[in-house]
Amino acid sequence: MKRFLLATFSFIFILKVVSAQTSLSFYHLGNSTFQNSHLNPSWISREHKVLFGLPVISGIHVHLNNKLSYNELFTKESNQVTVDIDKALQNLQNQNLTSFHSTIGILHFAYKLNSGGMVSFFANERIEVDFLYPKQLIDFAWNGNTNFLNEEVKIGQVGLRANHFREIGIGYAFQRESLNVGLRAKYLIGFFDASTPGSLRANLTTNGEIFQLDGELKNAQLRTSGVDIYDGSVGDLGSHLAMNGNNGIALDFGFNYKLSKYYSFSGSLLDVGFIGWNENIVNRTLSDTTFTYSGVDLDGIGNVREVIVDSLFRKFETRQTNDAYRTWLPLKAYGSWIYHYSDRTDLYATAGTRILHGQIKMLYGGGVTHKFGKVFTGSLSATKLPQQFFNIGAAFTVNGGPVQLYMAADQVINFSLPDSKAFDFRMGINFRIRDKEEGGPKTGALSRGRIEGAKGVDTNVFMGQPVKTKRRDGIYSVIKRQKKREVNVNQPGKKPPRSKAPKDRGVAPSASKRQKVQTKSLNGLGGRSGGGSTTRRVQKKSLNGREARGNAGRKAKKVQKKSLTGRKFN
Repeated sequence: MKRFLLATFSFIFILKVVSAQTSLSFYHLGNSTFQNSHLNPSWISREHKVLFGLPVISGIHVHLNNKLSYNELFTKESNQVTVDIDKALQNLQNQNLTSFHSTIGILHFAYKLNSGGMVSFFANERIEVDFLYPKQLIDFAWNGNTNFLNEEVKIGQVGLRANHFREIGIGYAFQRESLNVGLRAKYLIGFFDASTPGSLRANLTTNGEIFQLDGELKNAQLRTSGVDIYDGSVGDLGSHLAMNGNNGIALDFGFNYKLSKYYSFSGSLLDVGFIGWNENIVNRTLSDTTFTYSGVDLDGIGNVREVIVDSLFRKFETRQTNDAYRTWLPLKAYGSWIYHYSDRTDLYATAGTRILHGQIKMLYGGGVTHKFGKVFTGSLSATKLPQQFFNIGAAFTVNGGPVQLYMAADQVINFSLPDSKAFDFRMGINFRIRDKEEGGPKTGALSRGRIEGAKGVDTNVFMGQPVKTKRRDGIYSVIKRQKKREVNVNQPGKKPPRSKAPKDRGVAPSASKRQKVQTKSLNGLGGRSGGGSTTRRVQKKSLNGREARGNAGRKAKKVQKKSLTGRKFN
């Protein structure tokens, strides 16, 4: 039993060394990278038309959260390193968790529609290991039942979930005024699973007078899929990793709502789905039972091991089946309150949760994100992880033309590997093609929406017609040069403009009479050779009338002027 415990703690530490815990510093980068849409599907780029990534280099993420550090588990004495279970028990809490997660991006592609929405396609490889265990279980196994006389040991809080799967999905995000909404649908292909059901119940009680051990066991089961394929005993691993019968679906949902010019609220719900395991199934189950163990009489005993097995372990009936089963992904949720301090700076307050085997694991944090020009965006955050103290993390993006480099890490201050219990690291290189009609962010450091209260082009309307903004220049919005727009006087509900009639209506014929005379003359052109001269005479007469009217007007002005002059001398 002690060897088993040593091996278990060593395995937990190895996981810890090579992995990390989700960082809020990267989450606080907002829509700076495509990978942020994995945390909130509503975060879409406002500056780029096309986004794409290549296998592996565009996304690597590893994380772990462990209760014990290296120095809390191992002790060095006489140049020898030994596992110190007693010291480890002093640093454990009542319920403990070791989580190892790794995500590798296979590819992604996103395209911004003319409507402003964005469609995307992506594929990721994911490995997740979660081990829940109570302190009482380790103490009981290491020190025996002496410390638990007349006390119930609830070892049913043990839970294991270890799997490897691939997600292939499509997403769509759009904006409606102050609200951004995103939705992603994912097809899941499972490769490996080892898990216990969340309904496991196991309790042990020691009688303080006679040291008798009473136990109760319900739903004790270990379900596995793909184990024999991975160790090479059956099947072909290559074809299994390409495609198999283990499949499922999952959904991601996210939103970002701009409450005002200065405040926004965002939230997301991730991994709402399951995987059905159908291939290479081996389920090992202990039948529900209650038992009493009073010990063994060692007098005159031969084989001690055989006697203990006969008296204790054979009390449990073990069954093995090959029935298909289903596992649900641990549900994750994030919520953030964002204060837009300036066009380039955002302040965050964030809470997140993950539900595992019916237990809610919370994390909290706050941070600041600032955009330094068009090249560099940085984020600094303080994060409180489950079973950990606050730690400082940082993340940044560097943009150089169509290439973007991003990186994020936790524990960036006073980091010490022997004393660390959680560490995070993400990095990748993305490729982006800028939208020619979008020259820069429209609001905040991360351009999440329109500026509230702006008029004209910021509302996508100019002189009653929709237009597109090229860029922002201070308080102004720059648009393309617009063509002259003619007013349609024949539109329903509009009256044609009135023409001013001349004051002296008796001098010359009206325009309608002149038009009738010209029309009559033109109609006679086909039958009379002199029609043209007649028309010219009519037009000349009309012109003479205008000239006469003009002379009459000039004479009237002279008389009026003379009259005014006379008044001046009177």
